[in-house]
Amino acid sequence: MNSKQKAFALLLLFMLSGVQVMTQDLTDEQKKLLEQSQETHEFQAETGRLMDILINSLYTQKEIFLRELISNAADALDKLRFLSVRNPEILGDKTELAIRIEINTEEKSVSVTDSGIGMTKNDLISNLGTIAKSGTTQFIEAIKGGNVNLIGQFGVGFYSCFLAGQKVTVASKNSDDDQYIWESQAAHSFAVSKDPRGNTLGRGTQVTIHLKQDAVEFAEESTIRELIKKYSEFINFPIYLKVTREVSKQVEEESEQQQDQQDQQDQTDDDEVKVKDDDDDDADTKKKATKTIKEKVSEWVQVNENKAIWLRPKEEISDDDYKKFYKVLSKNSGEDPFNWVHFKAEGEVEFTSLIYVPKRAPSDMFDNYYGKQTTNLKLYVRRVLISEEFEDILPRYLSFVKGVIDSDELPLNVNRETLQQLKMLKVISRKIVKKILELFQDAASYDDEDEEDTEEGEEDDNMAETTPEEQQRLKDEKRKKKIDEYNEFWKEYGKNIKLGVIEDSSNRQKLAELTSMLCNDDKLIWIINGIISIYQSSDLTQHISNPTLSIYQILYLIFYFRWYSSKNATELTSFDDYIERSKPGQDSIYYLAGENKEQLLSSPIIQGLIKKGYEVLLLEDPVDEFTFQHLNEYKQKKLTNVGKGDFKQPEDNDEQRKKQKALKKVFQPLTDWWRKLLSENVDSVVISQRLIEDPIIVVSSESGYSANMERISKAQAYSSKGSNSQQFGKKIVEINPNHQAIQELLQRVKDDPDQETEEMAKVLYEAALVNSGYSIPSPEKFASRFYKLFNSALGIDRDAPIKEFEVEIEEEPEASSEPHIDQDGTKWEKVNTDDAKWETVSDDKRDDL
Repeated sequence: MNSKQKAFALLLLFMLSGVQVMTQDLTDEQKKLLEQSQETHEFQAETGRLMDILINSLYTQKEIFLRELISNAADALDKLRFLSVRNPEILGDKTELAIRIEINTEEKSVSVTDSGIGMTKNDLISNLGTIAKSGTTQFIEAIKGGNVNLIGQFGVGFYSCFLAGQKVTVASKNSDDDQYIWESQAAHSFAVSKDPRGNTLGRGTQVTIHLKQDAVEFAEESTIRELIKKYSEFINFPIYLKVTREVSKQVEEESEQQQDQQDQQDQTDDDEVKVKDDDDDDADTKKKATKTIKEKVSEWVQVNENKAIWLRPKEEISDDDYKKFYKVLSKNSGEDPFNWVHFKAEGEVEFTSLIYVPKRAPSDMFDNYYGKQTTNLKLYVRRVLISEEFEDILPRYLSFVKGVIDSDELPLNVNRETLQQLKMLKVISRKIVKKILELFQDAASYDDEDEEDTEEGEEDDNMAETTPEEQQRLKDEKRKKKIDEYNEFWKEYGKNIKLGVIEDSSNRQKLAELTSMLCNDDKLIWIINGIISIYQSSDLTQHISNPTLSIYQILYLIFYFRWYSSKNATELTSFDDYIERSKPGQDSIYYLAGENKEQLLSSPIIQGLIKKGYEVLLLEDPVDEFTFQHLNEYKQKKLTNVGKGDFKQPEDNDEQRKKQKALKKVFQPLTDWWRKLLSENVDSVVISQRLIEDPIIVVSSESGYSANMERISKAQAYSSKGSNSQQFGKKIVEINPNHQAIQELLQRVKDDPDQETEEMAKVLYEAALVNSGYSIPSPEKFASRFYKLFNSALGIDRDAPIKEFEVEIEEEPEASSEPHIDQDGTKWEKVNTDDAKWETVSDDKRDDL
């Protein structure tokens, strides 16, 4: 709020609050004497100063004036239409109800004309000459609850004209009075006079704004057209703009010779008669030529051709109508939406909304995700755009949805740019988010009710004629189609849904536990309704830092999750599908996060689980592992990261534990020696139960960073450059006791390990780092050790010095001085041109040569 806005607010507060100022230190006798002697005066105001504060403080953009004028014109038309229901004769001969806008580029002015109810002389003085006097409010009070939607009820919207205009002229004609003109320059006074032109309007009002020097851009057709479409596209009445365009026209063209002949003929004696034969007539006709000229013509073009379909009953709107409106709303004529939801909310606040989910995610959706929040929702009040910049209407993770919200009763600020009550926005947000998530749920689920719905109507006869096998095939095709559609949706917006869970920083464990009870759609709805009632009657809300993400939303979000898995790396799967396929007695959902699913499938970490028939979810999205860390479990199944060192192998019976204990004792010399060798980066070396073919893997400790999290952290712009052990925690090395390389290392350690054994152990560890998804701390040291071991493998001394390889250089034979002779006998001799003399010759001489 700037200084002018503060001054204006304080002025209104002081003038309108009605607060009595009492003197605290007076006795009763003194107070009585004060009341008897006091004088009452009315507040005085400097009109010019007050108008300046009013005009420049209420509105933030000059372009608002056109929205206000069109809204006032629509109110005037609405008043006339309402009165004409009772008295049709009030329309007279002028039955068209429309708004017309004309631009005068020479005079730099804009005129807005309506065929509404018009104003009398007294109306002009009262409504336009009194600040904060609303003729609309007076009209609503007069009709006592009549059903009419009028937006201008503050009495200050008209004065926005002076944001862009240095002078405003209003001509108005009411059926009960003559046509009058009101004129002002937003100073101390205004003038009202009878229009000397007479009744030029017939009925209605024309507002003409003479633009300031810094507002001449509003005298351009393209600017006015864009503003109409932005703010008033869905006004109930047609809005016409007078446009000028060039057209081509063919006209006769006379030559100069014809003009001279005509002049000579005019000078001859009038009595002289010239006789021309038919041939001469034909010749004269042929001499007539035509040319194309450009001519400017003006015409009225309707700008607001699109209708507010969200105000129509859903039953009357076809899918094609919804898709067509989406293309208008999104300015994308090439693609249909993924889905949409159209609903009317009632209760604390009534509004109508039409929300679309685009088929493709915006390419820049995450470019500034945590910057200033913007949405693609537009707020309309009685079809007039109020705002399209919301920060709290939707949570960030749903910023990709597009749509409109329209209400007849939202409390607005005087300038109609913002809502007055934040509570109203929260109610609207809660209801819209609920509907959006229900839309997602419908897309993610497919049950028998869906099949019954698709079989109703025209398909009943077709289904009755088919065999049961054919009916089942058709159902399977519909089910597969819906699954494929949702999988496409998940690929576009799966990250948004995961972020929705992550951004709720409180009570996530409780929410995850609540989801463990969900079994099917019917039970889902029953449980959620019960949770909502408990949630609303408790103080749980005070613990949630992000109120836009409620328990209701979290429960639905988890229902949508999809990932690839080791069972099928080409099709997405859900938690429920995973549990349905899990082995009997399996109490965990196994997952591994990495850069891509191909790399994860070949990881040695999951080979043991896959061999035993267990399924592992493959998390290739960077946000997946964050999401799983916040969920912890689903339907009493713990979410287990198999890339952690604390992972317990399933089917770990007594016999296997005894065997593992015996192996640990046998390989203890190797594990102790290896841990000591790698003590800077390794916490422990243990016997692995999950390795099948690889000799060694590296995993993180329980509290350390996994390979995927470490890779993501290192990619951050402000990541620390400390050592891996300090920043990400020490690693755990698991060795395969069945691998011959490990058995050979054990034997060498027992026989007193040499330097080559140490080099082998370090190279093996660093190769395992890469294979497990980590990066090598010192690539140059790894390369040096590898080259030495490679020398040994080739039978060369590991520290053999580099020797320069000597080769014999053959001298090139001298060029022969003998002339070269071609096969046809042509002899070529080398000529020295260094001493040659060059001469420039003319074209003629060159031809002689």
